[in-house]
Amino acid sequence: MDSSEEPTPGRQADTPEPSAAPPVALAGVPEPPQAPPVAQLPAVPRTDDPLAAPNPPGWPSPPYPPTLTWAPLPRKQSRENNPFVVVGVLALVLLLVLGVGMVGTLTTEVEGVASAAPATATSTTSSAPAAPRRSLKLEDNPLLKPGKSLAASTCTLPQFGRSTAQLEAYFAAEIRCLDEAWRPVLQSVNLPFEPTRLTMDGEAGGCKAGTDTSERPTAFYCGADNRLHMPVDSVLEDTGGIPSVMIGVLAHEYGHHVQDLSGVLAAESRREFQAGRDSAAGNELSRRLELQANCFAGMFLASVAGRGSITKATATNGAASFAEGGAEQTHGSPAHQGRWAEVGYKDNNTASCNTWVAPPGDVS
Repeated sequence: MDSSEEPTPGRQADTPEPSAAPPVALAGVPEPPQAPPVAQLPAVPRTDDPLAAPNPPGWPSPPYPPTLTWAPLPRKQSRENNPFVVVGVLALVLLLVLGVGMVGTLTTEVEGVASAAPATATSTTSSAPAAPRRSLKLEDNPLLKPGKSLAASTCTLPQFGRSTAQLEAYFAAEIRCLDEAWRPVLQSVNLPFEPTRLTMDGEAGGCKAGTDTSERPTAFYCGADNRLHMPVDSVLEDTGGIPSVMIGVLAHEYGHHVQDLSGVLAAESRREFQAGRDSAAGNELSRRLELQANCFAGMFLASVAGRGSITKATATNGAASFAEGGAEQTHGSPAHQGRWAEVGYKDNNTASCNTWVAPPGDVS
């Protein structure tokens, strides 16, 4: 074998033995004794060696042992600094990284059904309910359609008396009963609720009071300052100091507070202004407003009748007392005033109090 070629791993290289060097005699050092010659053993032919078997007649006899000539295996090309190999390795690494990153995002697709990866948290976008607000409508006001009833409740009032302090305590207790009766109804149709405030004087406050004594109200509600006015003198004079009548009057004025909260009061005022406050159309709108307040008062009397301090007789007499009302031009005839209070008392439903859809003959 050429000495410049590298031997193949796993094989013995066919390298010639070096020639023996002549012995060197060292001065003063005796030569070691010569080893006796080794007797050469005769070669014993191997019967299991196919090369030792005689060749068939006519075959040439090769020399034994045969001379083996080993050709070196081709040297593998080094991968170092091979640009194609480097690029291939980098591409393989990149594909592996991308494949691992995409494992968590892959979804299973089922034919006909879109399948998404499970979410760790449920996120739903729901719009918050609208805040309660007045509805500037009359016949289509949510308070009146489809209609609501007042739940039966117990109203406890203090001992009745005719002094200012006694009347104020009596009326304040009734207002608390009215608050508890009407609050859930207004809230159930997403209308705002706010308690009203009681005052015992006849000052108009933010509202214009009538100057004509013939049109002087027994009591009134002022939406501009959210006050319910129950002047002591006019209340005692016009009601004769009868508790059932006073209870009815206060329930009627609170009915205007309900109209204010629902938006009916503002809608009527706007329409009445457009029609002319002293016109026939304006007066009819005023009557529809007042008769509806009578109906609301009848509903309250029905819800508390026979419970607590308000007996059945007191509630019935309070509803019937509206038939003695005055101010026909703006409040309706006494018969219609009594009739609408009776409707509220018997039906106890706001839909029955929708005076805005009643024929003109029922609100004259």
